[in-house]
Amino acid sequence: MKPAALLPLALLFHAYSRCNSTRQGVNSGSARIGNVEVHKTSKVIELDAGHIGETSDCSEPIDKDSTFAISQDFLHDIEKDLAIVIPCMDEDLSVLDGVLEGVPHDSLIIIISNSAEANFQEECQFLEEYCNSTQRAAIVVHQQNPRLAWAFENAGMSALVEHDADTHTPHVRHGKGEAMMIGTTLAHLSNKSFVGFIDADNFVAGSVLEYCKAYAAGIHYARHCTDSDDPYAMIRIKWNSKPKVRDNELVFEKSGRSSRVVNHWMNRLFSYLISTAHSDGAGRQDIIQTANAGEHAMSTALALRILFTSGYAVEPYQLIALWSYFNTSSHTVQVLQIETRNPHFHDCSKGDGNIQRMQAGGLGTIYHSELTPPGLRDGWLAGVTVYPPLSDMDFDVFRKSVKGGGGTMKMFGIEWAEDGKVKAKAKEDFERLWIVME
Repeated sequence: MKPAALLPLALLFHAYSRCNSTRQGVNSGSARIGNVEVHKTSKVIELDAGHIGETSDCSEPIDKDSTFAISQDFLHDIEKDLAIVIPCMDEDLSVLDGVLEGVPHDSLIIIISNSAEANFQEECQFLEEYCNSTQRAAIVVHQQNPRLAWAFENAGMSALVEHDADTHTPHVRHGKGEAMMIGTTLAHLSNKSFVGFIDADNFVAGSVLEYCKAYAAGIHYARHCTDSDDPYAMIRIKWNSKPKVRDNELVFEKSGRSSRVVNHWMNRLFSYLISTAHSDGAGRQDIIQTANAGEHAMSTALALRILFTSGYAVEPYQLIALWSYFNTSSHTVQVLQIETRNPHFHDCSKGDGNIQRMQAGGLGTIYHSELTPPGLRDGWLAGVTVYPPLSDMDFDVFRKSVKGGGGTMKMFGIEWAEDGKVKAKAKEDFERLWIVME
């Protein structure tokens, strides 16, 4: 079904969702390593907390172990400054359609595709129609586009690029972490203060919307309702459940196979770091429940400075990177973990090999970290590629390099001006479907 056919329903749902506030629990537990504070997992208590006036600005202290409602106005302030990056690889368009429909209207959609060429063209056409019918902004680019790789090389991020052995054609390395770096770069150049990541294989549009609302609520809370002054924020989603069919019955698993393993070892490392950081010692910490959080968001300023890794190691590694490089930072970092209400239905056809790769990637980050004591190491884990921070790049050179190659990426409802500013397209400009950078 074409997106245009869904326009009346989409607008109706959009109007309804704009009235929503959200309520989540406030958990009293947290642990700090230097300037990085990790909060225990809080839960979404109400998806719609009713009409909330502008009273939830945290000007008064919030009782711990209580609940906190955040108004739609505060949520919208974050959403309009948020880019949602969707790494995509040969996903069914009907599934991608649901993911797009779950992203709040005023958030920028950024699709980083690593699909086969024919599928990529279909994704572009699909996004074109969707943005035209909903009058919203989006960017799509193929991860293997040579011009994109050339722009990264020109801008000083050659570690992200490899060359074909036969043709010497450059391309960005394959991997989810690499796609996230591309998306973060485009979010920064689009002047978005926050960047969130959502997988393209999510079958339920409502869960995507809830993730985005949780991002906005968590970012607002981290920035305005903690003891930190203008902190960086990182929000990590804990799925309520991950349903599986077992013996012809739908079983709502509370944690995935990879998450159970990686969370266990991440908590052992975290406990060790806490015990060495505090003279009075500390017992076992089981705070980390989101080591493998594929759905997470953060301040763009943090995303530019944090280290990314290759492949599936990226989500657990970024926790270790915070503890390694930001514990003495001038900025504090507030890490919030939020358990959502919707179950997470996604593509389970990738097999056990995918689970093993995720486990190996997550455990490998722990094993190879300089923070890990010898007692936590085990000899078989593979290493991961760690990239320099994106802040090392020359973004002006990157922008000019990309704009120098017509069709490198396609933009809808948004333009990058020569002075580096971002322009939103007027509604009448949506009649011109393609806005291709020349």
